[in-house]
Amino acid sequence: MRTLPENQTQEELQEGAPAVDETTPGQEISSHSPRPRSKKRLVANICISFFSVLFILAGCASLWANAVLSGYQYVPDEEDQGQVSKAPIGNVNQTEEELGDAYMVDGLYHDDMVTNILLLGVDDYGSETVGRADSMLMVSLDRRHKKLKLTSFMRDTYVSIPGYNYYKLNTGYYLGALESINNGGSGNGAPLLVKTIEKNFGCDIDRYVIVDYAAFPHIIDALGGIEVELSAAEADEMNRKSGETGATEGLNQLSGAQARYYSRIRYCKYTDQETGEVYYDDYGRIRRQQHVIDTLIENFKDADAGQILSLANQIVPYLISNISPDEMLTLATDALTYMGYPMETCQIPNNELHIAKRITDHSGVQDVLLLQTMDGRNTQEDTKLFLNRFIYEDSFPELAEFKLPSEQEDNTSSTTE
Repeated sequence: MRTLPENQTQEELQEGAPAVDETTPGQEISSHSPRPRSKKRLVANICISFFSVLFILAGCASLWANAVLSGYQYVPDEEDQGQVSKAPIGNVNQTEEELGDAYMVDGLYHDDMVTNILLLGVDDYGSETVGRADSMLMVSLDRRHKKLKLTSFMRDTYVSIPGYNYYKLNTGYYLGALESINNGGSGNGAPLLVKTIEKNFGCDIDRYVIVDYAAFPHIIDALGGIEVELSAAEADEMNRKSGETGATEGLNQLSGAQARYYSRIRYCKYTDQETGEVYYDDYGRIRRQQHVIDTLIENFKDADAGQILSLANQIVPYLISNISPDEMLTLATDALTYMGYPMETCQIPNNELHIAKRITDHSGVQDVLLLQTMDGRNTQEDTKLFLNRFIYEDSFPELAEFKLPSEQEDNTSSTTE
């Protein structure tokens, strides 16, 4: 079992860890109310903005989609990386009769009518430093139930990384990138992160897309910026670290550079303007990202063809993927159909199935999200069932039967009444 490479510092691996009060180990670091009130408020992260760009530009301008999409970097799976992709990306009109029922493959839940694409927001891809997966979002194109599903994986989730030891989930990308560079590769850590998610959560990931965060400011600026309500602490943090000044408490029109930094703030509390709920640390950051995404999607609706074309030409070169050009064009052709599906979101780990805790392990002292309950019960199997129930619904009997603790309580209560 490999651990941290000798030339790697603990600070590099633990960069960005959320703060937890040392006097209260095991303390939850989410909001005062750990269960979101609405499914809409479950986290989807910043990668969805790039995914929306791909679909919208392709659907609105199919005649030039092929030329635009040819600008991204296609990275075929290497033989020594194992079988990363397991299912071809098919046409949206393929029927259940053609593709058959869902089934298990190599111990993973799988359905030929559901395409799972892992989207990774990565800093410094291809630079002299090793990139980090700051955002991890899986998009499930569910043709069986005609839904678009988004699963956000929290970066501090403590998991077993194949070939290594237990680390935070996003470290899987880092170690994979480091391994690739040491073997003379490009620094692509996605294959190891894919294997890590598959091993720990049992869902079959078909493809991945890496998005260099350098593209993000271009998206915001091309759409004229975004309006965001800032607290005094958030405004001060942005003025000190975003590279631009002028942010004030209250409503602000953020530039691309400012919005990028706003989406990554984690040491200021976040107050939901709709519900009044307060979130801290990584929980606050993912809700800032959700707010930015919601605003971007609204701005997309008002964008004209010229803006979309300009946006596409700027963003596509920042994409790296093992989706082949032909498969990418198939996705583009079906874009409007997928964007017309109702969207559902999910957070992994679920708030009922994890705790935030400061631990000491082979990496030293760090703050992580443990797949267990406060009384110490291991919830990895429950998390696996919860995730795959969200993706595949009733396609597997054990998934249809699974219930969260709160769902079991609700069922007991209604039976008693």
